Amino acid sequence: MKRYPAILMLVAAGFVPGMLPMSARGDVLTGTNGERFVGTIIEESTNVVFQSEVGGRLTIPFAKIREIQRSAAVEATNPPSASNRQPVTNNTSWEPPGVGTDGSDWVQLKSSEWLRGQLKYIQNKEVEFDSDEMEQQTLKLKDVSQVFTAHRVFTQFADRPPAYGKVVISNDLVMVNGDEPLSLSRDQLIGITPSGGRTGIRDWSGSFNLGLSVQSGNNHQTTVTTQAELARRTPNTTLDFNYLGNYSEANGVENANNNRVNSTYDVRLNKDWFIRLMSLEYYQDPLANIAYRLTADAGAGYYIFDRTGLDWMVSTGPGYQYTRFSTVESGESDNATTPAWVIGSNFKQDITPRLTFIQSWQSIFVKKEAGQYTHHTVSTLEFEIKRHLNLDVSLVWDYLNSPQVKSDGTVPQKNDIYLTVGLGLRF
Repeated sequence: MKRYPAILMLVAAGFVPGMLPMSARGDVLTGTNGERFVGTIIEESTNVVFQSEVGGRLTIPFAKIREIQRSAAVEATNPPSASNRQPVTNNTSWEPPGVGTDGSDWVQLKSSEWLRGQLKYIQNKEVEFDSDEMEQQTLKLKDVSQVFTAHRVFTQFADRPPAYGKVVISNDLVMVNGDEPLSLSRDQLIGITPSGGRTGIRDWSGSFNLGLSVQSGNNHQTTVTTQAELARRTPNTTLDFNYLGNYSEANGVENANNNRVNSTYDVRLNKDWFIRLMSLEYYQDPLANIAYRLTADAGAGYYIFDRTGLDWMVSTGPGYQYTRFSTVESGESDNATTPAWVIGSNFKQDITPRLTFIQSWQSIFVKKEAGQYTHHTVSTLEFEIKRHLNLDVSLVWDYLNSPQVKSDGTVPQKNDIYLTVGLGLRF
């Protein structure tokens, strides 16, 4: 996961703690929009190349810089020489201009850095923030010292109805300034979204991953793997759409062609439990003799772990499944309907600040004529290259315990296993 410096915002609507002094560590760069970065000045020419402690290397034109604060060591060995350089200051008491009045959200991280922009959501111990300078970032909530919203948002606490109002998160306290002001511990916070249950583009986020492999010479092979996700979040709900497709052709012969579309709708009841009001799956794999398969289920789930850098939730519930087979032997039915029982798991752990392990699996138990038992799992190593760009390595395993015999008498393989490497884009 990403780890970026924070944004300070000291003044919010009607109630805000007093100004907190900050101690600069290293060089400090303040943009004309009020964003502040802490780190090291690498180069000064027509632009300033700045190595942020957490945000990485930034190249910022002087026209976008309000102020540069240099550490004592830098001032002694590399004093500014050009007349257009920004002023040097050691003032440690600083607040972003326009906080609470400029129509922007602000976040302060414990690194003393500041970001200005739009808060997309806070959920599952993560803060999704669209920074003016650094674009969309995923921050760890534990690294955030303060959050200030410019407009009213919906805030969900454990065992309470959603609260609506401007929000200030200051250290361990979450304050909502609405019709009925509310102040509770951060430990009770479940989520924050700008528009609550209303329609809003800022509630949506997603990702797209494409893997392509082409081989020529004695053998000609093409493999294309596509993964996509689109999710809409409110303080206590998540609507999620997923797609996974795999196509492969060797020497003009198709040897893989499957598509899987999933949709789930979860409602968080408290910090531990959630209910899955709806789960739908469409699966198509002609080579496994499945023209298409539809599964619908509902159930309940539990968070085994729900903390920064480690999430693990499990779910289970009853369902129903319909399968249409591509071909069948003479006298056999070309479809199967069956009640089902579904068990699922989603696991996510940060190995390093840029490397994340993600695993999801789903097991479905049905009647023998429908396959008896199916299993689908995706294990992914996600490496953050830069901002929204990831390198993903995924191992996908599909298993069908009792495949349907084809019209020519052949039985499809029980296992499908493939490894994919691709570039992913998050938005």
